[in-house]
Amino acid sequence: MNAPEPAVMPALDTHRLRRILLAAGAVFAALFVAGVVPRLVLRHQLQTDADTVRTGLPLVSTTNPRRAPEVIEIPLPGSMEAILETGIYARTDGYLTARYVDIGDRVRKGQQLADIDTPEVDQQLMQAIATMAQDKANVVKFEADLALARTTLQRYVAAGPGTVSKQQIDERTSAVTDAEKVVDAARATVYADEANVHRLLDLQSFQKVYAPFDGVITARNVDPGSLISAGSTTGTRELFRLAQVDVLRIFVYVPQSYAPDIKAGQTADVSVREQPGRVFQGTVTRTAGAIDPTSRTLLTEVQVPNPDGLLLSGSYATVRFNVHRPAPPLVVPQSALLIDAKGVRVALVDADGTLHYRSIQVGRDFGNEVEVLSGVDASDVLATGLSANIAEGSRVQVAKPADTAPPGTGKR
Repeated sequence: MNAPEPAVMPALDTHRLRRILLAAGAVFAALFVAGVVPRLVLRHQLQTDADTVRTGLPLVSTTNPRRAPEVIEIPLPGSMEAILETGIYARTDGYLTARYVDIGDRVRKGQQLADIDTPEVDQQLMQAIATMAQDKANVVKFEADLALARTTLQRYVAAGPGTVSKQQIDERTSAVTDAEKVVDAARATVYADEANVHRLLDLQSFQKVYAPFDGVITARNVDPGSLISAGSTTGTRELFRLAQVDVLRIFVYVPQSYAPDIKAGQTADVSVREQPGRVFQGTVTRTAGAIDPTSRTLLTEVQVPNPDGLLLSGSYATVRFNVHRPAPPLVVPQSALLIDAKGVRVALVDADGTLHYRSIQVGRDFGNEVEVLSGVDASDVLATGLSANIAEGSRVQVAKPADTAPPGTGKR
């Protein structure tokens, strides 16, 4: 029998397993280097940075106060009104027979606007004239009676003693006095009649309605045939509303912080949304002279010429005041302020990096910036975004400003 051949399969399996193990070890080593080593390096870097921060000087950003502009613009809202505006009411009762204007019509002072028929006033006038004529006739009669009484008294006196008694003379004298009083009363009645006639004539003259000044008819509430009532009491309709719009006035409520800068005579720029790009020149004509305790504002009137009628009464407008300040204050960012129990302070950084706190007085608040009225100079270096745990006199490290060079300049 032939001898069996030696087995080779187990040797081949051991060689393949060895290669597989070597490949797996290489992969594991690569994963370890790619994943664990960077994390260990990063951890070491963070630990180093933390040690540096803990043992090094605090890093702070700084800024310098800047001078506020000499001219500041103060935009405020307002509502435009006509320089003169009034409702036109009837002064007599009656019916409207005709109107000669409508809304939007421009009228001149003294122009007739409407006619009112007043039959009741006409009848009262006729009756008053007749009563006056009757009273005048009574005056003539009473004057004749007075003349007769005086003549009779003269005859009694001329008759002499013994002809008439003293009693008769006294009676004639009293009759003359009574007649004089009757004449005086009758004349007074005539004067009253004349006054009543003049009153009714005046009421009759109010049949024609005239414009009191130049302007535009902004409302018309009656038509021919409408019943007209005199007066301007509650419930009485106005015939027309007249507005003078060649000059408009705007009432602006200026905040208390800007009130000292607003003076009568200074100019203001007025703009409306309906006229984009157009700026109208206005003038401050007067102020209230006192701050409203409710709103803490100063009521200010600005007048704007409107010869072309481009601006409409009742429109919303923006009024911009340009305030000139000969000595404008300094302005610092809000991040430089420290507000605590000690008040408002800033942190100054000396040339050697020493930190000092200083109290300041603030002025106007612009949101991101605030005015400083006292406490800092233009040459001071202020820390911004400062941590609250840095003590007075501590040394700090000033952060270098970020590179703000635009891309592509080649700055290195």
